[in-house]
Parts: sequence; structure tokens; C-alpha cells
Amino acid sequence: MNSSATLIQLRAFVAAADAGSFGRAARSLALAPSSVSESVLALELLHGQPLFRRSPRGIVLTHAGEQALPHARLTVQHSEDFALAMNERAALTGSLTVATNRSLGIHLLPPVLSLLRRRHPGLSVRILDGVSGEGGEQLVQDGRADVGFVELTARTALFTLPVVEDDCVLVLPRARPALPLTWTDLQRQPLLIFPAQHSCNVEIHQHLNTFLPAGTVVQEVAEDEVMLSMVEHGLGLAVLPRLAVLPLRESLMALALPVPLLRELVAVIRPGRAGLPHVRAFTEALRAYQATPAFRYLQTLLQSEPVR
Repeated sequence: MNSSATLIQLRAFVAAADAGSFGRAARSLALAPSSVSESVLALELLHGQPLFRRSPRGIVLTHAGEQALPHARLTVQHSEDFALAMNERAALTGSLTVATNRSLGIHLLPPVLSLLRRRHPGLSVRILDGVSGEGGEQLVQDGRADVGFVELTARTALFTLPVVEDDCVLVLPRARPALPLTWTDLQRQPLLIFPAQHSCNVEIHQHLNTFLPAGTVVQEVAEDEVMLSMVEHGLGLAVLPRLAVLPLRESLMALALPVPLLRELVAVIRPGRAGLPHVRAFTEALRAYQATPAFRYLQTLLQSEPVR
């Protein structure tokens, strides 16, 4: 009996974990459901404990399955990376997965993908939400995304490429005087901010908690368009990354915070993967976009004060 897991078994395990059922995993792998369930069962028998709890509604990872999944995912990825490194044509006619948040996805990703498509029309791109759940950095770290557009943290172990810098701004009705505001001024209406549960928003919450006077009402709103509509209707002032408010509504204006909060936005890649043909094609398209007048104009908008 084979004493170690095979790639076929690990691929079946990863696909089943992502799909939540053996049937959906089988479709994604173009296999019969019995082949996927048998591969997973073989893994469970090999290691003497279940990877999934099975029920008529589907499958759920056990604690052992949760612990094993990141390692299985990376093992499968390393195998696939070997094949991509050996066959550039296959890499550039395969797929690339990018994790991004909304503001980066709107303002930065489309022009990069446009350049990428013109250069490599056979390469398909899949976009993942890099805000919900674990965040873009984690999606790259555990192998679910090839590239992530994220806010740089001092703790990252990923390879980083600088993209652009911006700051957080206070969004308020245009009818108000465009005067510098103090932290005490911000206490007069509720402050609207993104939820702290998402990793990319933690720094904003920490910054505000440091400077806001006690008793300031802070309301979490998940959608930036909802937040801006609430500002228009006098329901509060919003604190948002500058990139997220472009283009700003005619009825609103944006001012710098009393104490600035800057963020550096970067593309992140797992160490050792930047040289893979499809990842390299993406980074080359990113650098090409950064050399265009359109990108330089975006940088100018991000440095303007106030945003009108």
C-alpha cells in the first residue's frame, strides 16, 4: 500500500473543500463524483482520521481537514507551478487568479488587465474578492490567488511590488465650509467607516481610536456607495481611502484627516512565484500601466487637496 498521499488525492481533497461537495468538485476536475470521494477516502484511511464531516447537505471540513488544507493546497500548487515553469505556452494560455478590493479593482486593475489581454489574449483572468473573508494577502499566501492587490503591512512575508500611495479622507457635504477640521469637530455627527472585521480596515479603526474624543459615534457601513449616500442625506461624515471616493459625487467634498493616515498599495506574490510566465506577464503589464499618462493622472488626483 502506498504510504504517502498522491497528487490526485490531494487535488481531489482541495477541490472538495473549495466546492463543499464531491459532486461539484468532480465537475470542476472533470471526474466522476465517485473518483473524488474515493480519493478523499483513501487520504483519510492513510492518515487514520476524517477530513470531512459528511451529511445530506454536503461536506464540512473537520479540524484535521482545516489543518491539512493549506498544506495540500500548496503541494498541488507547487506541482502545477513546476509544469508552468517548464511550459511557458501552457502558462500563458491558462488562467491567472487576482485578489483585489473594490477601489483597486475599479481604478487600477482594469487598465492592467487590458494591457495583459492585448499581450496575451489566451490567458484568462479570475477575480477574487480580496476584502471579504481572509483578505487578499491570505488568498495569495495559501495559494488561492496568484497575485493580490492589497494594502502593505509591515508583517507580510510575500514578495511586494509598489503600486500607488493614497491617504484616508473625510467626506462631507459640499455645502459645509471647506475648513480644516479638528478631531473635536468630527464628534458632532456620526462617523461612517468600513467594518473592522476586514483586515484592510483595521488600521483605519486603530487610527481613529487613537485620536477621536470619547463618546464619538462610529457607525460601520460595508458599502462605500451606501456610505456616500448617507453623507449626502446628512446622516454622518465618512472616513474612506481617497482612492475609494474617486470620482467624487458633485454634492460632496473630501478633506484630509486632522492627522493624516497614509497607506501604500502593493501587488503581492508568494516568494518563488514571480518568475512564473503568467505571473511575470501580469507584473510586466502592471509596470507598463504605471508608465502611462493615465496612471500619472491618477497619482495627481490622489495627491490633490481637497478632492472636489
